[in-house]
Amino acid sequence: MPKARILAVDDQRYFRELIEGLLTGEGYQVQTASNGEEALHILEREDFDVIITDLVMPGIDGCELVERVKERNPDQEIIMVTGVVDVKTAVEAMKQGATDYILKPFDRKTLARSLDGILQRRRLREEHARLVAENLEYMEVLSLYERAQGLFSTLSLEPLAERIIEGLCLETRAQGGVVWLAQDSGETRFRLMGARGLIRVDEEPEEMDIERLGAEFQPLLDEGQSIVVDAARPRGDGDGGVRSAPLFVPIRHAGSLLGLARLTDKLEGEVFDDRDRAAAEKFVSCGALAVVNALRFRSLERRSFRDPATKAYTHAYFEDVVRNEIQKANRFGRPFSIVRVDVGSLSTLRRSTSESQLGHWLEGLVHHVTQALRATDLMAVESESRFVVLLPETDSLGAAVLKERIRAAIERSGVLDSVRGDGKGELSLAAASFPSDGTQLESLDRVLDARLEEHRTSLLRSLKLEGAPFEQALEALLEHAELAPPEMPERVARFLIDEVSRRPLDRGVLILSPGAQRLPAVSEHLGQLAGTEPRIEVVLVCEEGEAPKGGASVTCVAPRRSPSARPFLIYYGEGPAYAMVFEDKPGDDGLAFFHTADRALVEHLAFELQRELGVPLGI
Repeated sequence: MPKARILAVDDQRYFRELIEGLLTGEGYQVQTASNGEEALHILEREDFDVIITDLVMPGIDGCELVERVKERNPDQEIIMVTGVVDVKTAVEAMKQGATDYILKPFDRKTLARSLDGILQRRRLREEHARLVAENLEYMEVLSLYERAQGLFSTLSLEPLAERIIEGLCLETRAQGGVVWLAQDSGETRFRLMGARGLIRVDEEPEEMDIERLGAEFQPLLDEGQSIVVDAARPRGDGDGGVRSAPLFVPIRHAGSLLGLARLTDKLEGEVFDDRDRAAAEKFVSCGALAVVNALRFRSLERRSFRDPATKAYTHAYFEDVVRNEIQKANRFGRPFSIVRVDVGSLSTLRRSTSESQLGHWLEGLVHHVTQALRATDLMAVESESRFVVLLPETDSLGAAVLKERIRAAIERSGVLDSVRGDGKGELSLAAASFPSDGTQLESLDRVLDARLEEHRTSLLRSLKLEGAPFEQALEALLEHAELAPPEMPERVARFLIDEVSRRPLDRGVLILSPGAQRLPAVSEHLGQLAGTEPRIEVVLVCEEGEAPKGGASVTCVAPRRSPSARPFLIYYGEGPAYAMVFEDKPGDDGLAFFHTADRALVEHLAFELQRELGVPLGI
């Protein structure tokens, strides 16, 4: 291998051959050019370590050649060859960028010494540049390590997700980002866990199912590569602009996909490039390991914080999870609910069984309750006869559904028969929801206590209506009716229809069976809901031809399908609960009229009606 490649430029053939002969013998590869124009043509096709050029040449002389070569390649090494009388000109050429000059006549040693010096300095510069690059790379790795250390300071998924997306935004200069993570190892559906910057969380999907991602995501899934999805999206900030294509970064460890991050809006309107992808992948490699640690700790924590008797979680662990859920709910605007299950005194069972039998009974009770729950729900023991259940991302209506499911599971199991004859007498359940019932664990506890007491003193229990069919319950309630003006039912119906308009974001159900006499007026008032989209489902017992005009969103149920011929009204949702039943024809002294805001009773009537109608009512 030659020491270096040399281009010798001289208009005199003798000096070209002299230089070529001297340097070839010293181990250099030499090419010659007879003038400046030829040299420039050669330089367009080839690179040389050093150019040796004569100063005085026809056409393009040495000074002009130096100038034009330096314009193309400022780092090119050039030796100027000149006579004694032209030393001053050679010095000027060096000011323009020539590296060295030698005087004619010259010998092998002079030329070799000049070349050796130039090549040695070049090697030193290259070595210095390499060391600087290695040092910068080392500093970058060290800086990345220091930034990544913060990821390992938490074993909770939600704070970890926030740190991951914050770090990715800093690495790529993205102004916004979101991250979805698995909540357990092996999951393919990821939950929205963290967001930062120019992001509207309420517009982001709460779940990301990787099995349903499009073909453009295949490199991400198969090879774990970060990808830029070429789909411009509206900015959403009112200026009519368009966001640049987002960068998707897989959070992957040992071949398993643990999550996905999306970065948007790079600073100064730039687009995400290969450098951003590389920086994101380096950072997220540490993030993936931190996620693995968090998932392992979560699994270990769940196994460690179990009550030995019931196999449910301990109350201390439950409180920690709820406080974490409050932080997450505040950040993402999601509801959650807590259900308290009280099975009453176990004194009878204690007197008739051993400690191990009691433990087995409690474990069976917990088993039947957990069978009615979803995979994301969490059950804990609060005391020997009282349990609590966390229902993530569940509003008060969803909590009512699960509370009813828990009740039905316990009653079907017969597990309480050994404590009480009917298996129902002392079973009480209550639910409280964030944020409608409270925003702190303590306030939610107070609501649960109050609602358990309300359930114990409810007409549902005092009139022994638990399990009673809908029609039977209405008959029992009418026995406690009072007299009211004949216009009272219509006034109440109008008020509750107005309430639906006033609370469009609440979820619930309003069921109206006003009777033939009052149906036209109620139907007309329902027309005011036309053009609105309330989340409260309105059900009217009427024939199709009697439905409200104007396009109001109302579900009609034929009177023959109603479980009761009596006029009634039920309003149940996230706000107050209300039920009304009355005689269709007023007497001489007024109308037999019963109404109540007893939440436990109204909830029972709503569920019984749902079952007997056989149609979903949105609860």
